[in-house]
Amino acid sequence: MSHTVLDSVAMSYQPVWNRRRLLAAVRLSVLPTDPASVDAAHLMKVLGEHWPVNAPVLMLALDSPSLLSQAIKCAPVPNTWLEVPAMLFDHQESLAMLSLASRRGHQLVRKADLAAVRHEFVSPLDTRSLLCLSAEEALEALQSRPVEGVKAPARPSPIVPGQIYRNVCSATLADHCLDEAGAWGILGWPDDDVLHEARHATPGCDPIVITLIRQGIAKDASIERLERYVRQDPVLVYRLLATVNAGGRHEVDSLRHAIMMMGFSALDRWLVGQSEGADNDLAMHPVRYGQVMRARLAQHLLDAGSDEELRAEVYTTAIFVQLDRLLHEPLDLLLERLPMSARVADALINHEGPYFPLIDLSRAQGDTDALARLPEICAEHEITLEHANRALLRMLSTSRDHGLAPEPQAPLRGV
Repeated sequence: MSHTVLDSVAMSYQPVWNRRRLLAAVRLSVLPTDPASVDAAHLMKVLGEHWPVNAPVLMLALDSPSLLSQAIKCAPVPNTWLEVPAMLFDHQESLAMLSLASRRGHQLVRKADLAAVRHEFVSPLDTRSLLCLSAEEALEALQSRPVEGVKAPARPSPIVPGQIYRNVCSATLADHCLDEAGAWGILGWPDDDVLHEARHATPGCDPIVITLIRQGIAKDASIERLERYVRQDPVLVYRLLATVNAGGRHEVDSLRHAIMMMGFSALDRWLVGQSEGADNDLAMHPVRYGQVMRARLAQHLLDAGSDEELRAEVYTTAIFVQLDRLLHEPLDLLLERLPMSARVADALINHEGPYFPLIDLSRAQGDTDALARLPEICAEHEITLEHANRALLRMLSTSRDHGLAPEPQAPLRGV
């Protein structure tokens, strides 16, 4: 097998969510496993081949100073931003190098702590920044939130408008950053806090997905397109399969088969009922779509020649990974109500079987803390780094959020 740069790097990703709680960008962390054999020009060329202009913005975080130095001197990749440590903006020689890169067309993102830049009037080279919040700054931001009946907060928010923030660990803080302080985006999403706040609420389906499906039915969309819409919501996938299988008259484990069994007219009527208890919390969308991204990655990790039935079952398995957290019931009990193959339960409950390597690797590739262990995880599951990286790039470059989320009503401050 011929050597490619994707043999010699580990890659992981983090979504960036915008004010509408939609996917705005993805941060791709790249760690060379064999630095001597990694060439930035080759890497940038490969990324350019995989990254169309209508994909989400790619934030490229190179975990190697030498690789970053090479990349800055390469031709820019369209729709791609280069993440640069803040210290390179502080020295005349490196700032001159960054200025030249900017004039050549590179979009630079400065990675910094908020404390180091919050009082500056203009960022160097007019770059956007990826800013890390400390615990103290997070508390300060929360204390600055508007209070009903009070015209202005007691103190200004430390959040600088137009920037991207990391280490946002609560839904309330995310709301403040995006809705009140004018942040461009949030790196990652406080899934645990959002799900904890929703633990007593009645689980509902995504109303936007329901709208998309009903619009598709009205326009005589193909069953393949309707299936793609349904797959955007794990709860809807589960409830549709459970409804078709209710009463034990049928054993349907395929989403496409379930849609065919129900029929378009009956599906439309069923969706009207689901819309009555739909979950309108915008904070749930990144949780759901994050699960969709992991499920799509697990599917892409299959060999290219895999048949559609296998791909569909792997997707369904992966989309159910956190179903217990969405529906507030034990996962084994939820799966017992569906006539799924033993392979699904083996992967989700017993962490074994043919689908588990795909589930485990797709989880690890979405965890930047596991970046250094990715080669070991790939080897354990007998999946090459090149195959894992190509699957990740295919998933990310074809991720399209459905884009119908309404604008939040909260007014912006500071912009």
